[in-house]
Amino acid sequence: MTNPIPLLRWIIRIGGIVALGMGLAFWGGSGYALLSAHQGLGYLVSIALLLMTILGFSRGVAPGLLVLAIVWSIVVPAIGAMQLRLLPGDLHWIIQVCHLLLGVGAIAFSEIIAGRALKGLPRPA
Repeated sequence: MTNPIPLLRWIIRIGGIVALGMGLAFWGGSGYALLSAHQGLGYLVSIALLLMTILGFSRGVAPGLLVLAIVWSIVVPAIGAMQLRLLPGDLHWIIQVCHLLLGVGAIAFSEIIAGRALKGLPRPA
């Protein structure tokens, strides 16, 4: 059976980087026509992270890390969906920075989990 973790890892890498780029464009005041695509990529990254954490349980990854990653994969899209309603006005940048850090954190969690889940497994020739 093929190991799905590398595929999930690449989905998160590519989807996460593209979503981050779009988010930075929004922050700069342009590209709002791509908001639905940004949200879709955020959901894709969160679902892929959730699937990776589930696979991590069967591969001996630390359960505490996996539970935190599950919570993280739920919080990222929740904050994103509520973002425009949180701290409107001059302090909205705080929410934007939090959402940015949560997105980067989701990518980091995937890298940590994938690295630990794949550790010690033979690599294909």
